[in-house]
Amino acid sequence: MGRPAPQWLLVLMFLLIGTSLFSAAQISPAPDQPVQQPLLVDDNFLQIKGAQAQFESANQVSDNVKIAIRQGRAGSVPYFNNSFNHERETYPFTTVGRNPKRGETTAVGTQIIPISMFFQGYAGQDGQPVILDITPVLAKFRNSPNFSRATYSTGVTQFADAVQRAQFFHVMDPEWHTLLERPRILTPLIIDVPRGFATLFRNRSTGIVFAVVDTAFFISQLNSIIQLEHLDAESLPIALTSNVLLAPGGTAQSCCVVGFHTAFDAGDRGNIPLVQTFVWGSWIDAGILGTDFADVTALSHEISEWMNDPFGANLVPVWQFPNGATGCQNNLQTGDPIEVFAHAGFPVTIDGFTYHPQNQALLQWFTRETPSSAIEGAYSYPNQSLLTGPSQPCTTK
Repeated sequence: MGRPAPQWLLVLMFLLIGTSLFSAAQISPAPDQPVQQPLLVDDNFLQIKGAQAQFESANQVSDNVKIAIRQGRAGSVPYFNNSFNHERETYPFTTVGRNPKRGETTAVGTQIIPISMFFQGYAGQDGQPVILDITPVLAKFRNSPNFSRATYSTGVTQFADAVQRAQFFHVMDPEWHTLLERPRILTPLIIDVPRGFATLFRNRSTGIVFAVVDTAFFISQLNSIIQLEHLDAESLPIALTSNVLLAPGGTAQSCCVVGFHTAFDAGDRGNIPLVQTFVWGSWIDAGILGTDFADVTALSHEISEWMNDPFGANLVPVWQFPNGATGCQNNLQTGDPIEVFAHAGFPVTIDGFTYHPQNQALLQWFTRETPSSAIEGAYSYPNQSLLTGPSQPCTTK
């Protein structure tokens, strides 16, 4: 969710500028405890416990670089600047790609960091160590609507591009697209999770194992990975895990963060300041967080939000969550208003496999444009029935 950055994500951003973190192994419990098996649970156990999918966004872009972004002279993924007015106030925003009126296709490179996780102190039913291996889902992820084309009312294209074309439908050139290139796979990694930093569960009906991992531990590991990988500021790196959810202390009671996107200063190239954007998300099997929340729901949520707000700095009029949910935000996080719906996923079948990317709120929902200038007057897409009017001002005191 794109609410104000929580402390753990601010810690991540602080670490990204070079501060070291002591090893988690230094504070891990003694290793002489008995080996245990994942806890056996029923479908949607986490939801029954009151858990909800959560997403975060943050940026550590310096003020000088923010100015460079607004002036169009920062080096990063391709982007364009625009603005809208509401109640005599101007709201600038930055979007990945090029101006829709130019009618060109922008291709953005992507890098995947495959992360598997090994859990100390756990063994499977066969007595073997438990590893949440990312390898089995890599091919499906690369073939998902995030990178492969499918048919939408805005054309045959990738999912995030279909959403962009929906909100700029009546101002774009018909040939305008913003696409992700087929991702380049970086060196696969395995994170060794010490005892006490995760709780493992096994779904009784499917046999699927999933983990609630301590947030601070995972972020510290991810920080080290970011510093060691050769990331490309002009591409989108995506750290990918499988059935990994985050919560403080690795417990189900405060679960579950399943993705975030962020941006941070990445040095200079000559006189050009560089900004690195970054996404982490987890492939989630069905039955863990609901039927419709499955496979690429979390990743599509983050990729669409990154495309609409790559640097985490787009502010909009303060809005309250729809569908009876509590809370208010003031940022252009297109997945957040929809995540509160029971059926947020939109089924897309590619090569016989049905994916569940998440529906998105369109720009017109945030700008409170009435009627909406998006395709067919929509405020959400592809499922236009989820949001039927613009956002509402915050009423929380």
